[in-house]
Amino acid sequence: MTRSAATGPAIGTEGQPDTRDNRAGPDRHTEGRVEAGGADGPDAGAGAPPSGPRAHAKILIVLFAAVAFQLALVSAFTGAMSRPALHDAKVGLVVAAHTPAADAVAAHPVPGVSYRNRASAADARDEVRNDGLPAAIVIDNGHETLFVASASGAALAAGLSKAMAVQAQQAGLTFAAQDVRPLPVDDPKGLGTFLLVIGWVIGGYLGMTLLSRAVGAGVRTPRGTVTLLGWTAVYAVLSAVAGVVLVDPLMGVVTGAAWQLVAAGTLTVFAVAALTAALMSLLGFSGLVVAIASLVILGNPTSGGSVPVPMLGGGWRFLAQILPTHAGVSLARALAYFDGHQKGTPILVLGIYAAVSVLLMLGLSLRRRATAAGGRAAAAQAADPTPSTVNSGK
Repeated sequence: MTRSAATGPAIGTEGQPDTRDNRAGPDRHTEGRVEAGGADGPDAGAGAPPSGPRAHAKILIVLFAAVAFQLALVSAFTGAMSRPALHDAKVGLVVAAHTPAADAVAAHPVPGVSYRNRASAADARDEVRNDGLPAAIVIDNGHETLFVASASGAALAAGLSKAMAVQAQQAGLTFAAQDVRPLPVDDPKGLGTFLLVIGWVIGGYLGMTLLSRAVGAGVRTPRGTVTLLGWTAVYAVLSAVAGVVLVDPLMGVVTGAAWQLVAAGTLTVFAVAALTAALMSLLGFSGLVVAIASLVILGNPTSGGSVPVPMLGGGWRFLAQILPTHAGVSLARALAYFDGHQKGTPILVLGIYAAVSVLLMLGLSLRRRATAAGGRAAAAQAADPTPSTVNSGK
């Protein structure tokens, strides 16, 4: 007699009765629902906040880290920029005729200033004009002339002019200052190149963060790393072009040397992005934190943009020489204001950052591939019997 579908056993795929206990089914499904979302259904508690001591401790760590980041940012900017003063200004010196007043000035430089003897007034003027020195003084016949270049730093030029004028007056010399590299009329404080480079730096690490997410997990493989670097180069060119178009034809703040600035921007963005990617590849998310700390918390105050480097303290001056932010600002200023003079050092610094970061990324991706291949080989060897094992079983 055939049992009804409501009470009889289910029919399997081969037409035979299913002998499994139907009573276990509902209990099994109920347990699944409880495990997935609780007794009230799979969606219950989906938006519930984390609870428990460990979850609370994690939240507190994140909050303390955010506060620490804020304090580090404020302390770095305040410590480096709040009280600028002459610390390490190298000034050219030409004494055309030795007099007691001239010898007194030469023997007792202004605090924070060291002299570099030059052969003639023309040599000293050219060196200042080419950004080899921030300033130079020429003493001749009871008169002192100070050559400055406000394009290398308006605050530095003003500080040197004020200090040298006081010194000349005390020595009984007449005084005059000449600005041999004035800033553009549309950018009287010289912040155009500084802000342009800051935008490139921020765009460098932000763009790399977004590109890494777009490429996905494959970015950790050698092929993915090469793909990421290729897109980074494209992004660097686009970012550089956009920045120059903004500050030159659209805003008129930094004019001239457009293509040279595009090349400088491309190198700056690529170096910063590659550095960020290398740190993230090495340290994970912590690498992004290290990149932001280096480029923003330490990089911005030491960039020489708002406070010239000779007016920073010793530790800050050291950081300025090794961080890419200052190198980018120096390169942009050399191209925009000084006809490309003194561009070699910043290009070298940025090039080292770019090259080392690329090599580090490729090396880490190759090591990960070798590690993964070794793991697969070990797993295969453990799963398959060796020939000696097979023979011994016969």
